Amino acid sequence: MTKALPIQVHVISHTHWDREWYLTREDYRLRLIDLVDGVLDRMDREPEFTYFHLDGQTIVLEDYLEVRPDQKERLSRRISEGRLLVGPWYVMPDMFLVSGEALVRNLSIGHRIAESFGKVMRAGYTPDPFGHVAQMPQILAGFGLDNAVLWRGFGGPRAEYIWEGLDGTRTLLMHLPREGYCNAFRLPLLSDALRGSAASAVIDAEVARSSVGSVLMMAGVDHTEPHPKLLTLINEIGAAEGVTASLSTLPAYVASVRDAVAKNELVLDVVRGELRSGEEYSNLLPGVISARTYLKKSNVRAQAMLEKLAEPLALFAWLAGEPHPTGVLAYAWKTLIENHPHDSICGCSIDEVHDENDTRFARVLQVTDGQVKRSLRALARRVEPAGKGDLRFLIVNTDAHPFSGVIDVALDFPVESAEAGRILESELFDAPLDFYPRNAHITSIHDPEGRSVVFQEIRRETRIEQLTSRVEVPLALHLERVHLAMRVDLPAAGFVAFDAHVAAGAAPKVHETPHLSEHAIENDVLRIDVNPDGTLNVLDKRSGNVVTHVLELEDVGDVGDEYNYSPPAKDRLVSSRDGAQALVSVISRGELRQAVRIDTSISVPSSASHDRQGRRHELVMTDVEIEIALNQGSPVVSCSVTIENRASDHRLRLLFPTGADVVTESRADTAFGVLTRAAKRTQAPVPIAELPVSSYPMQSFADAGDASAGMTVFSEGLMEFEVVGGEPGRHAALALTLIRSVGWLSREDLATRRGNAGPSLETPGAQCLGTSSFRFAFAPRLVPPTEAQLCAQGRAFLAPPAFVQGTRIKTGSAPLPRRHSFLQTNGVSLGDAVVSALKKADDRDALVIRLFNPSDAPVQLRMNAALDLRSAHATNLREQRLVPLPIQHGVVALTVGPRKIVTLELE
Repeated sequence: MTKALPIQVHVISHTHWDREWYLTREDYRLRLIDLVDGVLDRMDREPEFTYFHLDGQTIVLEDYLEVRPDQKERLSRRISEGRLLVGPWYVMPDMFLVSGEALVRNLSIGHRIAESFGKVMRAGYTPDPFGHVAQMPQILAGFGLDNAVLWRGFGGPRAEYIWEGLDGTRTLLMHLPREGYCNAFRLPLLSDALRGSAASAVIDAEVARSSVGSVLMMAGVDHTEPHPKLLTLINEIGAAEGVTASLSTLPAYVASVRDAVAKNELVLDVVRGELRSGEEYSNLLPGVISARTYLKKSNVRAQAMLEKLAEPLALFAWLAGEPHPTGVLAYAWKTLIENHPHDSICGCSIDEVHDENDTRFARVLQVTDGQVKRSLRALARRVEPAGKGDLRFLIVNTDAHPFSGVIDVALDFPVESAEAGRILESELFDAPLDFYPRNAHITSIHDPEGRSVVFQEIRRETRIEQLTSRVEVPLALHLERVHLAMRVDLPAAGFVAFDAHVAAGAAPKVHETPHLSEHAIENDVLRIDVNPDGTLNVLDKRSGNVVTHVLELEDVGDVGDEYNYSPPAKDRLVSSRDGAQALVSVISRGELRQAVRIDTSISVPSSASHDRQGRRHELVMTDVEIEIALNQGSPVVSCSVTIENRASDHRLRLLFPTGADVVTESRADTAFGVLTRAAKRTQAPVPIAELPVSSYPMQSFADAGDASAGMTVFSEGLMEFEVVGGEPGRHAALALTLIRSVGWLSREDLATRRGNAGPSLETPGAQCLGTSSFRFAFAPRLVPPTEAQLCAQGRAFLAPPAFVQGTRIKTGSAPLPRRHSFLQTNGVSLGDAVVSALKKADDRDALVIRLFNPSDAPVQLRMNAALDLRSAHATNLREQRLVPLPIQHGVVALTVGPRKIVTLELE
């Protein structure tokens, strides 16, 4: 054993608790009961068994107490004493597949629960996520956490570093051993003859990594209880000369390192930004970004509904005088975050686990959609009804920046009751109840100032809908739903009430573009021609540049698993350019929108060959339906795709040529920021267990190109992209993964990773067979957009303004004007700051707005609320007040530094 320095050994008794993974949540819960019961009993009978860590999470407390409620007092006592360490997280999340706001809410819920039991662990412990986002130092600091304890994503040889976030925030980084969170878990299992030498080897390895002589021995692993001989092991270690050993805690280990660094005036190496490499140290497992893309789509939809619609709309309704649905939104957030553990959202568990994830996402979407409709109806009730013959409807912008553009609106015209003979009292129902003739059409739309608004009828449909009531049974109605495109200008954090004049007769004539064939659409920015193979040629009228074969489908084999893509040794690439014949049909031709539908298919090998060295000769048809649409004045091409996947063991991607011959880097959004990454990663010069990949995660957009041409791609839940191509005669392209079909949780025969990443279990659901639908968009560009422009486009894509029909039911309260902002007035600006949250404060009657600056230049803010301001404060991420902010003439002004996250409270 090395004895050059006094050695302080911190033995951490813990468990790593994957709530659901290769067993279901309920299977693991039974083991959790045994574990917690056993730990509490051992603490009662062995005072020297001082500490145990419940993996940095608090959801385990809820899972345990649901079936052991009689143990709450006992559990709380040990947590209050600091013997049972819980938090700071609610669940141990993946960092790249959830939003920055979701990470904040996760930590906030974790802190609240841990503190309600007595104490939160003050360590930024994230041992197993598959890499770490660049803003994590700033996020942790927002909760008063000045350290991070992690493993994957970084390959440095030392145990102690300084980690610097995008804004310059620094935190002490404790880098777990190569074995991760389990370098000492087997030691108590060894015989007396072997235990001493094995412990010495672990200590020597850690002493070699440490700058201060503090050794971390993690005595635990997945779903295990503390070993009976753990204290014996500690006593044996501490008996060696020059060594002190104790059953310790992660906060104590961090404190000892910090004290030693300060005492010895050590300068630790600095690690900057995103941690998404280090494959020579530990597996990154990057294939989880594209495993089971259906989960990612549901998650992004649910996050956008909660963050960008439900919370702001509930705030607006509350500011207008309605009760705030605090409990409903808290329930939705907790349910959503239950799906954010890395083994859940990453799609790397058994099928039964992901079936339950689907159900949770459905619950979140149902309750969030319902709350959005309630808040919208509440706002509509507070606007005066329209005059006779007009239908009033509100379009609401939940962003704190003004909105201008073309949006979709769907208006309902009830034509008759579907329940003959029922007496109707319209004031009893939750929505307006005016009947219209079946041939009713909108002849004109006007804004509050009487100006005519350009609109285009896209389509009509006949439906039967249930009109709900709080005091009556639902009423079935026959109605006509009219889908419109409208060009609107909306205030920040507010709404405009428009009036549609409704009359019977023929529909207004749609403006046509006579010179276009059915294979082309265009606006004043772009012209798009559909090729016979279903790909697109895109002319940018601003520059004359033409990008060809956009939306090429590329299919390759994948004999990997849920963790890693792995190509077969003898692969067969299939492309939609290989003779596919597409059928094109026109969806709409109008002044505001042009759209076509492309039906195509590609024949792909049915599965991997029996020996998994290649792909079968048998072919199956993969049917693909793509809709593309162009709005007036916009360079963004909106798309949806529906795929009938009949093949197994393959990866299907869409290609978006950039128009640039050489692309050296790409940009994409991440939690509270925008990252620039190298287009191609190089393999480490040392033998590694996992091959580095050049595919990356994004939240809502990725951008690549050069100084004069490029492509931006937006997506709702398709989160894996890669820059490909660039060889002579072919522009570099952004490749967006649609489906990665694999049939195993983990395998040990991959070409891209050595050994298993989990148990070798078949997961047929990960093949993603059947119908899948996704929404995405692309925008050819000239000069690179700014980070703020990209973020604004990404938000507009994920969460466009909401709409609601007005009502003839009056509330009796003071009506709101037809054009209204709840946040800003003339002369007030947020500059290039990006809004992350706009909500009511958790614990006070105040408005909270969280913003981040995605650029390297400071941003000047001037803001107020439509109501009189009594006070303004800067808060931390937990919404705890930090400093008061001066208010001058009703306006709060401040500067947001480069890459900074700020949270403000306006009361």
